[in-house]
Formats: sequence, structure tokens, C-alpha cells
Amino acid sequence: MIYTPLLIRPGFSRRLAGFVLLTHLLAAAVSLAWLEWWSWPLLAAITLSGLHAYHVHVLRRAPWSIRAVFRDVDGTWRVALVSGAEHPARIDPATFVSLPLVVLRLRLGRWRVCALPLFADALDPEQLRRLRQCLRIEHDITNDAKPEPTQ
Repeated sequence: MIYTPLLIRPGFSRRLAGFVLLTHLLAAAVSLAWLEWWSWPLLAAITLSGLHAYHVHVLRRAPWSIRAVFRDVDGTWRVALVSGAEHPARIDPATFVSLPLVVLRLRLGRWRVCALPLFADALDPEQLRRLRQCLRIEHDITNDAKPEPTQ
């Protein structure tokens, strides 16, 4: 089967930035409201988690952050990292596809899995539509290839 090449190079997403900020602020508020003496270490962990998520997924400045994802004409996927490294990848079955959000989970080798959250404001609408279409078609192909259980 011949595929059309696809290049996903996400830009800055205000929705993702707001989501990271909101979820971590809510977690901090809950930890302060319901926990007593040991909420400060938990609050520090929540703050570090928020800074990490913002640095890796929103700003994409960590060396292991995903800069771009490519699908070649033969259907193989490649991931380009900020560090300049490129890795062959496979689409993980846990990839989430919806209209406002796509969470692209990619397997880089046997054990390493990375995720690329893509809100609608991170990509061109046509590019996001092509990505969703591609993922749905490939997901249907892999589901059809599995034999059904017999009783």
C-alpha cells in the first residue's frame, strides 16, 4: 500500500499551555485543601511536574522533546527530537484521536514510548484532519488484521 507522506511539526498551543497550568493548579489546590502536614512535599512534586510538562510538551525545549513526526510513503513513521536525533517509530494502540485533541503515542523500539499531545491550535486544520484520517485508517487496518476469537 502506498501512503501519502505526512509531516507533523506542531507549533505553540495555548490550549495545551492552559491545560497544563489548570491541571497542576487544581492538583496543588486539592493538596493544600485536604492534606495537612505532608502537603508541602506533595506541592513541590506537583510544581516540578508542572514545570517539566511545560518545558517538555508546551515549549518543546528539552532534548528529548518531539520536534516533528514523519510518515513516509511506505507507511513507516519517524520521530525527530529537539536534540537532532531521529528514531523509527510505530503508532501505539493507545493513541487517542478526537476532534479537539490528538494524543499521538509512538513506540521507539521495544520499551520506549513517547507521547505528543496535539490540540487543534497546534497544527494547521488541514494537517490535523489528514493526521486524524491517517490514524483512523491505520487503526481500522490493524483491528481488521487481528483474528476474531472462536468459541
